[in-house]
Amino acid sequence: MRTTCDKIVLLITEDWFALSHFRPLISLLVELAREVVVVTRSSGRLAEIEALGARTLEFDFRRGSNNQALAVQLAWRLARLLKRERPDVVHLIAMKPIVLGGLALRLVGVPHVVVHVTGQGLAGIATDPLLRLYRFAMLRVLGSLLRKPASLLLVENPDDLAMVKGVVPKLGARFAILGGAGVDPVLFPALPAPHNDVPVAAHVGRMIRSKGIDLLMQAYDRVRREKVSLRLELFGSSDRDNPEAIPPQEIESWCQASGAHWHGPVADVAGVWKHADIFVLASRGGEGLPRALLEAASSERPLIVSDVPGNRHFVREGIEGLLVPPGDVSALAQALCRLANDRALRLALGAAARRRLLEGFTEEHVKASLRASYLGLLQDERPARTVE
Repeated sequence: MRTTCDKIVLLITEDWFALSHFRPLISLLVELAREVVVVTRSSGRLAEIEALGARTLEFDFRRGSNNQALAVQLAWRLARLLKRERPDVVHLIAMKPIVLGGLALRLVGVPHVVVHVTGQGLAGIATDPLLRLYRFAMLRVLGSLLRKPASLLLVENPDDLAMVKGVVPKLGARFAILGGAGVDPVLFPALPAPHNDVPVAAHVGRMIRSKGIDLLMQAYDRVRREKVSLRLELFGSSDRDNPEAIPPQEIESWCQASGAHWHGPVADVAGVWKHADIFVLASRGGEGLPRALLEAASSERPLIVSDVPGNRHFVREGIEGLLVPPGDVSALAQALCRLANDRALRLALGAAARRRLLEGFTEEHVKASLRASYLGLLQDERPARTVE
């Protein structure tokens, strides 16, 4: 494909996040621009991003900090970086880069801006006054970016689109609802159901409080008291840079008391679904569209998720899985018991989950929507693209 612009600068907090969720996006941007620059913090994996055809610049977004004075300093540094790079498009992924990048763009002009919301994160569910103030500031910055005609909004669920339209009612058709980050159904093939003597429910994701790990452990205690045969396995890091991180010793203590097992970070997620029967995510909210959910669906596993934005965009009650009210430990325990006791239902829900993924949530679906959205932005044509 012919390039459509000279340079795109992509701002994202961590190199591992770029690689875990946005390889298809980076590959597409390399097709569309003569040069793509990924600005991110390094955990030692920048070479993997460069192997996709992008140049990298190290920048620490201080993901775990909400210090306002520090934010001003970081925005100033970003403004200087953007002034040096002189991009045609700045692509901001997730809330911290959106806020810092939005502040920086008040100091330096860029022809086009892409605002890529991957969920509201902790700011979307917090009741703490300081975080509520951060959310207010976040929405102000987001609104200032999207009021510009040469801007594009990317979201992963209709709830986040509605949130943004509440701030920018004249957004018009300058948006796309993506199928999350997308999943390659070849890398996550439909798997035969495990023949476990005791069914296994697995949580795959970061060990942070917003993911509802504590709620899941309480629900599992109730399942055990009901004498229902079910094993619970947890996969993921405690994400020490996140203010919501659960200390490893606390996770281990829970597991010792309940009989659950925490495996820590996992590289082979597809391997998890070779032996696990049920995907479970008790998130309190703040989701975009969890990639782990899509990976489990692609593997033909039934889904138990809280009824929050993102989760409910994919999971329809009784079709691909079971929806439970967020924070409702009793309902979560009942859902776990129901699927633990009903193999036929697990199989039916898992097959439906795979079909839904193939209908609009694969990497190819996401890349097609991104390509159309970018071409529309750069050609000043902005058709709305959505995944139902």
